Parts: sequence; C-alpha cells; structure tokens
Amino acid sequence: MELQIYDLTLLIVGILNLAMAVGLLANNHAYRNYPVYRRSRCFTAVFFAVFGIGMLLHYHFQWRLSYPLLATALSVSYFHIAGVAITWSHTPLLNPHYLCRKVVARDVVFLAVGLPAYWISATSCPLSTLHYTLLIFLIHCVWMSFDFYTTYFRVSRRLIAMKLGSVEGFMRWMLRSCHLIIAFGLGSIMFTSFFPVDAWPFTVLLIISALVFVYIYYSISEYGHVIDSATTATKDALE
Repeated sequence: MELQIYDLTLLIVGILNLAMAVGLLANNHAYRNYPVYRRSRCFTAVFFAVFGIGMLLHYHFQWRLSYPLLATALSVSYFHIAGVAITWSHTPLLNPHYLCRKVVARDVVFLAVGLPAYWISATSCPLSTLHYTLLIFLIHCVWMSFDFYTTYFRVSRRLIAMKLGSVEGFMRWMLRSCHLIIAFGLGSIMFTSFFPVDAWPFTVLLIISALVFVYIYYSISEYGHVIDSATTATKDALE
C-alpha cells in the first residue's frame, strides 16, 4: 500500500509539473516586449519540465527500491539541471545583466562534470564515492545561491531607499521562492540519503514539492501584473 501511494503521488506530481511548464510556455507570447521576463518564464518552464520528467522516470523504472544508487543518481541529476534553470530564471529578474557568458560557462562546466560523475559513481563505484560526487551538486548550489542572495540584497536595499512600494510584493515572493527552492533541494537530497529504500519519505517530499512548485508557478505568473514597474525599478536600482 505504501508503495502504491508513492507511485500514485509520483505520477500526479510529475504530470502537474509538466502541466505548469506547458502553462508558462503557452502564455509566454503575451510578454514578447519583455525579453528578460519572457526568458525567465521559459527557464521556469524548463525547471518544471525537468522535475516532471524526472518524477515520471522514477515511476517508470522503479529504481527507488530495486536500485537505490541509480535512483539517487537520477534524482540529483534532475535537481542539478533544475537548479541551474531556476537560477537563470530568477536572478536575471533582479539583475538583467546577470546571465553573462562567464556565468553560463561556469554552470555548463559544473553540469558537464557533475552529471556523468553521478551516474558513473552510481554504477561502477562504492557508495562513498557517490556521496563525494554529490559535493559537486552542493558546491554549485551554494555558489548559485550566493549569487542570488547578493544580487537580491543589493537591489532590495536600493529599492527600499527609492521607496518603490509597488514592487514590494515582487521582492517578497522572489526571496520566498528562493528560500523554498534551496530548502527543498538541499533538504531533499540530505533527507532521502538517510532513507534510501523507504517509500514514505519520498511520498512526503513529493507532496511538499507540489506545494512549493505551485507557489513558484503562481509567483512567476503574478510578476506579469507588475512587470512594468518592477522592470523599471530593477534597472534604476542597478544604476
């Protein structure tokens, strides 16, 4: 029964993520005059799609109980890709110049090194090696989080000084979204490492992920309602 609930939750949350990805892309044409926000919606859609596909792959292969190392490699792979996608989505909303060649090259290198390492260590190496390769994911996440928070606090202080009350909600959801993503991403990897072959912890995390992702979808959609003032404010704050 526990496994059946886990499988059903995987299927529902995976489809929900794919539906949110389609929803963001379907309405993206309305923001063709706002390239930064339009690109942000695309990367957020990639974030949802990667998680959705990853969950459906878990449902299809059923590695969680039979091959826990492969399940961990799959999980950390889509967490890593999705982490890059959401960073490329949200940080440029605060600093339109953030996504430069240097940042893109750095993130691509981390993915190019990390993704093969996760799978090689899961299939050909002891368990301890897989734990060491997870440091690639953790270091990269810390680095991207540092980029976001330093950008956020630099811009938010200037916006507060400028007394632009119309974008206060935008700043709040931006910070809250980042808190939720980091807590869920790092917490999931660490929490599930203690229960590699149990189904119930993953069921709980899937339910939490659905709530987190729905909030992110709502937040990035609501940004469109203040896009003019928010875009102007962030540009002014960076000058």
